[in-house]
Amino acid sequence: MASQLNPAWQRKTASSDHLAKISARFLSDGPQTEQRPDSCQVIPFLLDNPSQAWIPHDLCQVLGKRGHDSLLCHLEEEDGNASPEGLSTLLDKQAKNCEFCLLPATSPETVQSYQFDHVILLVPASLDAILAAYQRIKHLSQHQAPEIGVVMVGPRDQHAAWRYFRKLAVGSLRYLDVPLLNLGFLPEQVTPEHGPSDHHRENFLARISERLISSEFHSQHRLTTVQEC
Repeated sequence: MASQLNPAWQRKTASSDHLAKISARFLSDGPQTEQRPDSCQVIPFLLDNPSQAWIPHDLCQVLGKRGHDSLLCHLEEEDGNASPEGLSTLLDKQAKNCEFCLLPATSPETVQSYQFDHVILLVPASLDAILAAYQRIKHLSQHQAPEIGVVMVGPRDQHAAWRYFRKLAVGSLRYLDVPLLNLGFLPEQVTPEHGPSDHHRENFLARISERLISSEFHSQHRLTTVQEC
């Protein structure tokens, strides 16, 4: 896989060997030995639109079924008071026994304010959505760019998912120097608007969860807990 990639796919400071390791690490579905962390690991999601909220919700359930205690926490609260300090408090109170905390948001500004070092973009399979995702990546990379993973949503099949991902990945690396990591896709046949929940949808979500766990694609950022006076 790595030998087929144009040199433009790697950061200017990355070597071809390093790129090969990244490709093998993030594109493999093979099971690996799992080691439970000492604290809850956060997995931020940047949604293209609010209707995608079902994805982190269902993914949280799939992780639970596979033996990974998980919590879902929306970063953008209705009262607008969400903050890194508030999230730290929530994790201390509610996520002590959880392995993962999934954090969906729809605003790049919200995600950027938490300074996560890993972010997952949910990108619809359309040219307009690819352009919108590029602008979001540009916004996130204005300071120190996080590691960005992409899940394509609604392509016709695996080949279509790869074509859309490649368009976004090539542009992102060529013009922003930000490599993207392919974390899988959810074909249009398994989205809620095309049919009821079934085992096919869960299978695709399980594949994404395996990639997240095996690649350790979660934020290592340690949020500082607010100390009570």
